[in-house]
Amino acid sequence: MNAGNHWNDLTAQQLVRYDALFELLGVLQLDDELERIAGEVARRFKYFANVASWRLLVANGACGYLLMDGSRGEARVREVAELSSWDAFHYQNQRPYRIQLQLFADLPKPPEHLAGKGVQEVMVIPFIRNNHCRGILSLASRHDPFTELDNRFIRTFGSFFANRVSDILFRRQATAALLDRASHDALTGLSNRASILERLEGQFSLAARTGEPLAVIIADIDHFKLINDTHGHQSGDAALCEIAQRMQAVTRDGENLGRYGGEEFLFVLYPCSLEHALLAAERIRRTISQTKIVLPDLPDGLNITVSLGVATTFEQPGERVEQLLKRADTALYCAKTEGRNRVCASG
Repeated sequence: MNAGNHWNDLTAQQLVRYDALFELLGVLQLDDELERIAGEVARRFKYFANVASWRLLVANGACGYLLMDGSRGEARVREVAELSSWDAFHYQNQRPYRIQLQLFADLPKPPEHLAGKGVQEVMVIPFIRNNHCRGILSLASRHDPFTELDNRFIRTFGSFFANRVSDILFRRQATAALLDRASHDALTGLSNRASILERLEGQFSLAARTGEPLAVIIADIDHFKLINDTHGHQSGDAALCEIAQRMQAVTRDGENLGRYGGEEFLFVLYPCSLEHALLAAERIRRTISQTKIVLPDLPDGLNITVSLGVATTFEQPGERVEQLLKRADTALYCAKTEGRNRVCASG
């Protein structure tokens, strides 16, 4: 083969690789599903670089880390709270490596799919943007070491790949934060009024279909205005937060809790009979009353109690949600008039 033909062959090979690379970039740009993205990469990587298997590591906010693994045309995506020794070492160092198989003994053990039969070399590439590590890409070549052309294609694609996955995770986290803010009370962290009422509507409809009982409990802090007037609104807020935390701590499976408004809290229990709802309400009452609540200007604590009203769907079949809540509110009023720090049931 003369030099001209050889050059033409190399040029043709590069064009084929570029076509495969840009086709994959186009596919990934239009997809936000991480499992599909990983699957496409696993199937197509070999068409523009000598990559037998790979792993992408990306930080995933409070969830820990996201790992994408590809090998033999198949991919796996999972979230992990802790990193393996291999991933932790490279994520901490954030330095590129090209590792010959015989040198693995000097580094943490790589994932099994990166050190399989026929692997000649492993490349580790960190992708940094604005002094922030967007991802760590580990790749294994089979039969032959990576060429400079492989290296060029890998770095071009890897940068896009890491940025794409990192951006998708960031958008998901931002969306989740907005949804959480829209559905939770800013002060106590509990479900807000709209969210707990939406939950009640759903459980109420389910109870109507199944015939199983649903119960609601409305809890109100006793003499809360006096706390605000005597100790200030900062102390009132602290009391609300502490009571919310105590209630949340004793909320069990099948029980949903939200801030109903002001110093009132709403529990939705399904399935739940009147007997069990009364037991739950008493559990909540004791949780608040048995231990003093420490306030900013009262380090020794203040005795705070709650009154609770209970109502269930079995008492008035066919009624609406509004009527169920009104009966629970009437029961709460009875608990207040009978001396507070007690539980009363509708009827």
